[in-house]
Amino acid sequence: MRITGRRTGAALAVMLLGSVGAQAAPKTPYDALASLAAALAESDPDGALEFFDSNMPAYADIEQKIEALTAQDNIDCSIDVVSDSESNGVHKLDLDWFMQLKSQGDSQQGERRRVRVQAEMRQIKGVWKITSLSPGTIFEPIRIQ
Repeated sequence: MRITGRRTGAALAVMLLGSVGAQAAPKTPYDALASLAAALAESDPDGALEFFDSNMPAYADIEQKIEALTAQDNIDCSIDVVSDSESNGVHKLDLDWFMQLKSQGDSQQGERRRVRVQAEMRQIKGVWKITSLSPGTIFEPIRIQ
């Protein structure tokens, strides 16, 4: 299943293939990932961070990286769910995460990033949250040379 968030001028195209589309309130982990991809594409760090458990050990690092990434780069984001195993309400996801980054300050600076990411998601107070993510380096901003 591919989940995509793209910046298209002022509009945002979000597709959840195999489904009608992203729901207003994420009802599944896939909906939450689609909303996360959309928030990244819209350079909305607060919107992206809504899908992470603020009590997870690496939250502060992820928060800092997402804030820097969205402030410095234009982002196209695509997430393929390679596998999803669920047990006791916890989804263990193997994700093929692709981001195309372009520096907002230097149009010559860009990077394509494709990383296999392991994530765990569960509902916390009725909202799907990422409770574990590895590697967190997926959110590193472009290194300006």
